[in-house]
This record gives sequence, structure tokens and C-alpha cells, in this order.
Amino acid sequence: MKKNITIIQIFLFILAHHLAKGQDLERLPDQKPITFNGSLTVGTNFYNSWGIANRRQPFFWNITGAPVVTLYGITFPFSFVISEQERRFSQPFNQYGVSPYYKWITVHAGYRNVKFSDYTLAGANFLGGGVELNPKWLRFGFIYGRFSRAVQEDSLAMGSFGYIRPTYKRMGYAAKLGFGSKSKFVDLVFFKAWDDVTSIDSVSSKSKIKPEENIAIGLKSHLAFFKNRLNFDLDIGGSFLTRDTRQASILDSASIPLAKFLDRFATVNASSGFYKAINTSLGYSFGLGNVRGVYKRIDPGYRSLGAYYFQNDMEQFTIAPSLNLWQGKVSVNLSFGGGRDNLNDTRYATTVRKIYSANVNIVATDRLNINLDYGNFGTSQNQGVGDLFNDSTALKVVNANYGAVVSYRISPKSGLSHQFTLSSNYQNTNDLNRFTEAYTNANTFIGSLNYNLSWPSQKINASAGVAYNNTAVYNGKIINVSPNLSLTKMFLNNKLRTTLSESIQFRKSEGQGDGLTSNTSIAAGYTFKRHTVSLNSGYLTNRYKAGIGPYPNFSEFRTNLSYSIRF
Repeated sequence: MKKNITIIQIFLFILAHHLAKGQDLERLPDQKPITFNGSLTVGTNFYNSWGIANRRQPFFWNITGAPVVTLYGITFPFSFVISEQERRFSQPFNQYGVSPYYKWITVHAGYRNVKFSDYTLAGANFLGGGVELNPKWLRFGFIYGRFSRAVQEDSLAMGSFGYIRPTYKRMGYAAKLGFGSKSKFVDLVFFKAWDDVTSIDSVSSKSKIKPEENIAIGLKSHLAFFKNRLNFDLDIGGSFLTRDTRQASILDSASIPLAKFLDRFATVNASSGFYKAINTSLGYSFGLGNVRGVYKRIDPGYRSLGAYYFQNDMEQFTIAPSLNLWQGKVSVNLSFGGGRDNLNDTRYATTVRKIYSANVNIVATDRLNINLDYGNFGTSQNQGVGDLFNDSTALKVVNANYGAVVSYRISPKSGLSHQFTLSSNYQNTNDLNRFTEAYTNANTFIGSLNYNLSWPSQKINASAGVAYNNTAVYNGKIINVSPNLSLTKMFLNNKLRTTLSESIQFRKSEGQGDGLTSNTSIAAGYTFKRHTVSLNSGYLTNRYKAGIGPYPNFSEFRTNLSYSIRF
């Protein structure tokens, strides 16, 4: 009997405790019982510096491996590192889980994260089990498990960096019932989670941990009409959250019908609250393009214990039309949106945002392409509740961005290809608050010109370019000019790849030269069958105008030699 139990345990370990994607059981008979593959790399590194203290060891070696064992199509990845500095073996599935499926049946077991909707169960990790059934038009799902394990507070580490924050054991379940297919569906979702107040000892006030309980209900749908020209998406969530289940029930002091009803399903007290969230969009496609509108609103304090993070206290909308003209040679994408916070009028200031953007792409000829981009992001604050709002510190900023990219390609019949690319971008931050504008106004211009040569018959690829950066802020102006060169050549029937590159950055501050940085690198890699030998070397030189104190002149040399095998 003990032998049978051991066999069952081994089978469950392999099947139900492996962190992997869904396993198709229908193809299980076609899978090989066991396979073994991966990679092994042995490397050495050399380093030296002049002018500064060494930032790493002059010489060190390392051996890394990534073996993968596959049992009937289920992969078990491992990794190990052996070097002068560390000895480490790891297998990245300390939390095991599997989601095997057969036709329209999917089973979840072990550590899993499942998403039913954005505002209910939305990817929170849990240890447990579940099932999803999708026969034809039915969409059913159910999961149950532990969302967090109990962690006791380390009272001995009070006030130290080693303090362990306690956690209550959290259990929960979720159910989904819907109709439709992956492309058209309507789902109703119910989620509940609660903390076990008896799972850990009493905690200190420093931890600020309180046992919570949550019920969240969601409606998620995607519908399409008129041969998929009109698309409608809707995701609604309602969350009833009790932030401290230890508080006394409010039913003892008042008779509230809604509270009496909710008390049948969850703890209701003074820390309880009900919150709403909605995210909806409507899009229509027509002959020359499409238009899409999006609206999102999330109440202040909205949370679901089935998700890790929500941006709440926000309302925003976006309208985004796009056009394709002249047989696709000109495409225009526009966007306008706005948003605000302080939905409950409880903050001292309300932040209002407005966003405008436009992008135009022009295929002028087979050789010439032009892309133009514009963006405008405005943020301002208005007075909220109370009298603490101060005009002198209120935000009122407009960030504008202008960009252009022009590329020209020449591809003669000889196979030699030339491409020239000219790009520019201008960003301007305009502070409209007269009390702070002198300190926050800023603008940046970035421009570059690049040339690329491709010569396939000679296995050569080369590039040359120069970049210009001019940044002006309230306390000065900085200019950087950065030329660069690169040459790549293949030898020995593409088995040997070599690359030589050089980049220099000339710095100027307040009109005066401030030094330069030069980076020269060479790389070579030889590959034959499953073996690769690589050599990478780099020499960096940094020169400052002062060259002393916190800005010393220095140089560094780095080399890496490695051998890799795939098996």
C-alpha cells in the first residue's frame, strides 16, 4: 500500500505541481516520454582600469547552464551558476502548477493565476484548483484556493531592516458564467476572498495589517455587429470591501436594509465600503479607416483582493479616429482625450489632464518614407475642497512634442543597398504658473543622421551616423554631439561573424567644451553545429575638462571569452 501511495505522489508532483502553460492532454500519446536539452556556457572575463579604482575583479570565470527536462510534453527548466563569486542552483518553479486541457475542458491545479475580468479576479496568484468549461456557447469557470499564506510578525526585528511584515492567510473563490465564443461573449463574474484572523498571532500597530474581506461582481463582454464593423467592449466591476473585519458590526447600532442584506454574505462594519468601476469602448470601421471611443471611471478606493493593483480615483475618455488615404500611401492617426481625479470632491485640489496627439505616415515613393508626429499633454489643477489650495504651487504645465523621421532607400540591381535616415524631435515643457515657470520651463532638441550600407553578396553591413542633443533648463544648457561607426563582416560560410564599432560623445556645457567619452569595441563569434566560441572586447575612455576631483579622467578595458554548447 505504501508503494502505491508513493507512485501516486510522484505522478501528482509531475502533473499538478509544475508551473507551465496549459498542457493539451489530447496530444499526450504523441509526446515523447522524456527528452533532455538545454545549453552550457563557460566564460572568462578580464578587466583593467587606469585613473580610477577597479570597478570589478581583474579576472573571473563562470559556468552557467540551463538544462530542460521534458516529461510527456511538460517542461521542467533548471539553471545553475558556478563562478568565483557564487555557487547557485535554481529551478524556477518553486511554486508548482499546471493547467491541462482536453478539447473544451481545462483544469487548474497548484499555483495558478487566472483572469475572469479586470475588476474582479484579475491575475492574483493562488494555490488551489479550478475548472473552465467552454462547450460551444457556454463559458463556465470556477476556482478556489489560498491567495496568501500566513506569515507571523518577527517581533525581535522591530525597528530593524530585517523586520518581517505579517500576513493573514487569505482564502477565496471565483465563479464565471457566460455565453458566446472568444470573439463574442458576455460573462458574469463573482469573486469572494477573506482573511483568517486566527491564522497568525496578534500583530503590532507598526505592521498596519488588518484582516480584510471582499466581494466583487463583474460583467465583461465583447460584442460585434454589422460584419464586425461595429465593436463594443464593456467591463464593469462592483467591489464591496471591508478593510478591518475585527470592528464591530454597524447592525448593532442602526437598522440599515442594505447592510442587513450584505451581512448575509460578508462582514459589514464601519470600515466597509462599496466601490464601482467601468471601462467601455465603442469602435466603428469604415472604408477609409475607423474611429474608436474609450471611457473609463474608477471610484476612489476601488480594490479587489483578486488583483494586485488598480489606478483609482480617475475618470478619463479618449476619441481616436484614423484614416488610410490614397490606397494606403497616407495614414493619419489622431487622438483626443481628457481626464480628472478627485471624483468624490474630498481632495484639496482637482487635477485635470488633456491629451492631443497626431501621427501622419506618408509613403511618398518606393524609396521615400516620411513620418510626422505631434503630441500635447496638458496638466492643470483646480481648487477642490477646503481653503488650502494655493495658486503659487498649483500645477499648470503643457508638454509639447514634435517629431519627424525621413528615410530614403536606394536598392540598385547590384544588390548593394543604401539607406539614409534623418530624424528630429523637439520637446518643450511650458509652465503656465508664473510663480514656478522660471524653474521648470525646459526644452530639448534631438536630431540624428544615419547611413546604412548592406552588401549581401560580400556579407557586409556597415553604418555611420551622428546624433545631436541640445537640452536647456533653468540653470544651464547642455549640448552633446555623438558620431558613431560600425562594420560587420561574415566569413567562412557565415560561421564567423565579426563586428567593429566606435562611438564618441563630445560634451559642451554653457558654450564651453566639457570633455568626451570614447567607446571602441570588437566582437567575433564562430559557430559550428551546436558549438559557439565568442570574443568581446571594449575600450572606454572618459575625459573631462577639469579631469580632477569627482570628475577624473579614466580608461577601462574589458574582454570576455566564452564557449557555449547546445544539447
